[in-house]
Amino acid sequence: MHDRPHKPHADRIVKQFREEVGARISAEVSDKDFDGLSVMIESALNTAVMDALNTTVEEIQQLADHTRKRASGEV
Repeated sequence: MHDRPHKPHADRIVKQFREEVGARISAEVSDKDFDGLSVMIESALNTAVMDALNTTVEEIQQLADHTRKRASGEV
């Protein structure tokens, strides 16, 4: 089974959206469509988190490189 840490948050967003658009509009949209919206939101959250993690990894690598150079007297 895959870990889906952002699914609960995506589901909460869709639930809130359903409440905001009201019962009449929510009734016109199928549960399958709302489930699809939840998956899209979850995917967007995953992408945003992965982008942030990749940026952090790059920054840590740059810091490690700079520290290594400083330790060897290059900087």
